Amino acid sequence: MQTWTIDGVSAVSPTEGSGCDASYLLKLSCGEERIEARVEFAAPAAVASGGYAEEVLTPFLDDDEPPQRLVVEQGGTVRVAAGGRVRAEGQPPRAPRARAQREPQRARRRGYR
Repeated sequence: MQTWTIDGVSAVSPTEGSGCDASYLLKLSCGEERIEARVEFAAPAAVASGGYAEEVLTPFLDDDEPPQRLVVEQGGTVRVAAGGRVRAEGQPPRAPRARAQREPQRARRRGYR
């Protein structure tokens, strides 16, 4: 069973009107497939980083379709803001895998308050 791998992370502008002040674009691959996911941090984001964005996305790497967009709220709660990716025309869906129920995630707090 293949899982998604994070191939790269880069800082990008947050989605307009999202109320986020930091955003990272993560490039993912699974075999021949290549997709992108975005992790955004709600304003004010004191702990935003590329490494933290990878950590937030990691629990979703076993999913058939990782979320397109995750938002880390100020309290550390991770919210899925957009579901699986939009497929290119003519691209077949991946074979489904058994999926365990996932409890709501809480991001780890970094830094001092």
